[in-house]
Amino acid sequence: MAAKAKGSIVLKLLIVVLAAMLWATITIPNKIWTEEKRMTTIGRKNLETVYEAERFYYTRTNSYLPADSLEKLAAFIQNDSTIQVKQKINELTNALYNSIHSVLELPVFSALVPISQAVDEINGDLQFNTRYFNRYDHLVVQKDDILRDLEKFNTSVSFPNFARATLYVDSLYGLQERINEEDLQTTALLALRYVDSLEYLLPNVEMTAVDDFWGSEYTKIFNFVKDIKKTDLVKVTSVADRLKKFIDRINTAMKEFQQIDIQQNINLLDTQKQALSGIYNDFITHDNFLITQQPGILRLDEVDSMLIGFNQRNFTCPDTFDGTERYIISYKPNSTNLVVECPNLLNTFHERLMEATTPLQQVSWFPYLDKVRAHLDSTINYMNFVKERYRLIRLDKSGEVVLNLKEIVAEMQSLDNVLFYRYSQRVRTFIDTVQTEKKLSVLKPMVEDLLNPLDTLATRVETRQVGDLEKRLQFFGQKIQALDSLIDVRIKKDVPAIYPEYEKVFGIVEELKSTFNPQDAVNLRNARSSIEESLLEALNGYHERVYGVFTKKHINHGYISNGTKSWESED
Repeated sequence: MAAKAKGSIVLKLLIVVLAAMLWATITIPNKIWTEEKRMTTIGRKNLETVYEAERFYYTRTNSYLPADSLEKLAAFIQNDSTIQVKQKINELTNALYNSIHSVLELPVFSALVPISQAVDEINGDLQFNTRYFNRYDHLVVQKDDILRDLEKFNTSVSFPNFARATLYVDSLYGLQERINEEDLQTTALLALRYVDSLEYLLPNVEMTAVDDFWGSEYTKIFNFVKDIKKTDLVKVTSVADRLKKFIDRINTAMKEFQQIDIQQNINLLDTQKQALSGIYNDFITHDNFLITQQPGILRLDEVDSMLIGFNQRNFTCPDTFDGTERYIISYKPNSTNLVVECPNLLNTFHERLMEATTPLQQVSWFPYLDKVRAHLDSTINYMNFVKERYRLIRLDKSGEVVLNLKEIVAEMQSLDNVLFYRYSQRVRTFIDTVQTEKKLSVLKPMVEDLLNPLDTLATRVETRQVGDLEKRLQFFGQKIQALDSLIDVRIKKDVPAIYPEYEKVFGIVEELKSTFNPQDAVNLRNARSSIEESLLEALNGYHERVYGVFTKKHINHGYISNGTKSWESED
């Protein structure tokens, strides 16, 4: 029995443990994903906010501020009169909007509004579908009769107070909808007048007459709906169903209106009127008089909202995996170019790139490429010396010698069309850049342009193949030899040949080829693999182990370069 009891306890403990594990498996990943998403949302919103704040500062000062001066930037924006005015107008507009909304939310108006709106919908549907009704004479007669009756909602002598009350409620709705179009003082004053009128009209609304009228009208429209459904119009229009929906809506509103305590609503309306009056009086005070003569701003645009809310919380990345770091701000003086960048993971990214490129700093043939370039520059200088020293411009009557010389000089200025040279220079530029640069906005495009050159150069080293460089240099040599021959023919003077000076470049190329080392090829391929992995980790994120068996993803939230968001261009 004791053994059985002991086994029972173990089983219960096992069940508890398994239940806890199941709970953790369900809840913890969701918690982690929610936090990851929150970090990304905040991080990218911060990037946008800092970017827009810098752009705003630029519009005022024609300059940007560095990351260590974001406090100054925030203070500048907070003290800007334009921003302050927009913020104040927004606050006052919302105060007025909410006050009008509170009036319209009163039960009596909540019942009146659906009636007015449904009548408008019925009118619109009847007129819009006239082309269908015209197929049947009896439907045209019914439609016209209903339209005439519906006009009485606004003009009937049987219930003028109801008609006027409905009109004023509609006008209040209109003020609310167009609050951004009219100046705030006028809107507030009109709202007060409408509320005054409603306060007078409500006790005298002729609901019995309205109810009697609607009972008759409901029957007409209901029968009209039935007649429509007996025709083939149901195949081309849903007007019958829509009309039924609207008359039912009016019926419901009428019933609600009948149950409303009018006096209680009048008392509530008086309270709202006092609040509205207080808002109007605030509008015409000395501090607000001028700004409330402007149209309302119910919602600030996205940029203005960012600027108004710009503060220290926006200065740093919310993901502190690399520590608390400010966003990176890059710009050039006297230029509109601006990049705001997330710092997260960039330290690790930079360290890995430094490690990957260290073996490439001593690549054997790089110095010889410098010698090739230097020798070409020396030859160019020598050609220009010959031109000036021996007065080729004056002696060359046809101008052909000087023209050919200039063409050769222009072609020798660049070796960018030589793949081996161009790819080697690209690698060297990347190595130099990595020494001082860690920004993803700079390094990402460089890495993407570097991967293929690293592979190509490794293959070139293994095969000792620099044919494109040799071919280009031979082309220059042929041009120079032709120039020497032309000088001999056209210039009747002892001018030294240029080619003997130039042809030394081929010896440099042979030395370059002799330095090719298989280890360089290995280093190039290893660097390619490490650089690509480093970029992918920076882009895809680093997974940190949490709670023992789960992982939390840390990512770089990207950058904004001259208005382009990296996360959108990547998508």
